[in-house]
Amino acid sequence: MAARLEQSEHLHRFLVESSPDLIYTIDHSGRFTFVNGRIESLLGYTREELIGSKYNVIVHEDDLEKAQYAFAERRRDIRAVSNLEVRLKTKNDSFRYFEDNLIVSMMSATGIYVDKCGEDSLVQNCYLGTYGVARDITERKIADETIAFQAFHDQLTHLPNQRLFKDRLEMAIIHVKRHGGVVGVMFIDLDRFKLVNDTYGHAAGDELLKNVALRLRNCMRAGDTLARKGGDEFTVLLPDMVKAEDATITAEKIKQELQAPFNIAGQDVHISASIGIAVLPRDGESVDTLLKNADIAMYKVKANGKNGFKYFIPDMNTCSCERISLENDLRQAINNAEFKLYYQPQFSVRKNEIVGMEALIRWDHPVHGLMNPLSFIGMAEETGLIGEITDWVLGEACAQLSSWRAKGFSNLRMSVNVSPQEFERNDIITRIMGHVTNNHLPTNSLEIEITENVLLQDAPGVIKKMRALRDHGVRISIDDFGTCYSSLNYLRLFPVNTIKIDQSFVRDLTFEHGVSPIIQAIIGIARGFGLHLIAEGVESCDQLEALNELGCDEIQGYFFSKPLSGGEMERLLVSACGNTPKCFTGTGPGSEHRKVMRETSAGGRASLPVCCPP
Repeated sequence: MAARLEQSEHLHRFLVESSPDLIYTIDHSGRFTFVNGRIESLLGYTREELIGSKYNVIVHEDDLEKAQYAFAERRRDIRAVSNLEVRLKTKNDSFRYFEDNLIVSMMSATGIYVDKCGEDSLVQNCYLGTYGVARDITERKIADETIAFQAFHDQLTHLPNQRLFKDRLEMAIIHVKRHGGVVGVMFIDLDRFKLVNDTYGHAAGDELLKNVALRLRNCMRAGDTLARKGGDEFTVLLPDMVKAEDATITAEKIKQELQAPFNIAGQDVHISASIGIAVLPRDGESVDTLLKNADIAMYKVKANGKNGFKYFIPDMNTCSCERISLENDLRQAINNAEFKLYYQPQFSVRKNEIVGMEALIRWDHPVHGLMNPLSFIGMAEETGLIGEITDWVLGEACAQLSSWRAKGFSNLRMSVNVSPQEFERNDIITRIMGHVTNNHLPTNSLEIEITENVLLQDAPGVIKKMRALRDHGVRISIDDFGTCYSSLNYLRLFPVNTIKIDQSFVRDLTFEHGVSPIIQAIIGIARGFGLHLIAEGVESCDQLEALNELGCDEIQGYFFSKPLSGGEMERLLVSACGNTPKCFTGTGPGSEHRKVMRETSAGGRASLPVCCPP
């Protein structure tokens, strides 16, 4: 019997000492009478240091009142303390800690009683003390708080996310409805962030966003809320404003704060912001309405040159609704066969003949009528529809050129404008060559026109795609040359065949103003790089003669012909073939000239300029 009792005692002692939980007993006065070995690894105390000490030695001062229910528990039935969270203090910093050297424990305790007390055994159920178990839940609390933080905050900038922002805005709306007042909502979008992100990489972009968030915080009042919506967009809640215009102060602070450059990847990066502002209750009384109206105002800033702020006005919403309606119509335009191609001929003065043409898309909208590309191409790029439109234009233009070549106009080339966005896609080469092959065209009969914006994108990737097109024989032309950021280094690196002089420079070629030095420079550049040259927007014989004297042979513009439908273009080709009068006679600026209108065989009128002395 003694051996079995000793064995049982060893077993229970082993279980108590091996427990991952803190197991203790305290007497009726609250002093420790036993603690297991877990106390040393958990709080840093030895058992000898705690035995005889009161429990408040290890309990946080703010939790003493709560802890007394566990450490002085006298109940032993289902009413006994269980699952009570108490913060325990560690002895020193040599042990891990949570929130100022604290361990969060989950405690359970029950009273210890004996059936009889004293020698006379007159007192029944005598209370001796409390037995308790404390489990370390610090890591769980850290995990819970991390999850709670992540649920309401942006992980990159640690700003409130939209869930928390909308909750605070909802509270502000309720307060205004009860007590009155004015609340401002800002929608902030960083300008040119995509360019920085693409140039320096996503890691640098993330670093820039964190630095921007820090600067934006400096512009906020104590009660304001700055939140990250996502990407490079932020929202701001401005409660307790005296009047609507008070938001101007914060907007000006933001503009000022962003003027200094950011050091990203060892480079100074300048960035600005477009800010839209909506005001409660003037611009709406719901969370979604206020955010939508602030967003609309922000887009107005973007459209007007960026780097500024605007307050929402109702007219903006009208324009936004019209834009959405137009966008929906654009999505159906291809299926409804509403797009049409027009062709503007390109004329060689030296050969005295039409040598090519530019395909120009028009949208025959059922309500708004014939719309030029400026009205919808930007929208197509934003909505991702530009790929479908490009494929339609390439297909129609190549099919039309194939038809004309079959009728004997075998020396024509076709120019097609391609959006800069297309060169971000890996399938652009396959798609272009597919249309050329399907229509059995010589590859050098197609010329792809790009703008200088393409050159500002991912240079290695764009160069690779342009060289692939050149290797296939397709010609490359830079449209509107000189109107954007033109670098001679680009002309050296990029495989370009042609540059087109923009009509804004050609327009200055008049008898009064003489020859523009910009055009002289562009023509000199083309000669130096051995590039083909075309002048756009030629509208008079003065301009034609000046360009010819400078060495620009090919022209395009209303002086020769406006953009024509496929049928009108074909009639012009037939009427001009073989019997086109000599257009250029070498007469100087200021001479009298006249235009001869030739009737086409189908009864239409196509203007064929004839420059000759009176």
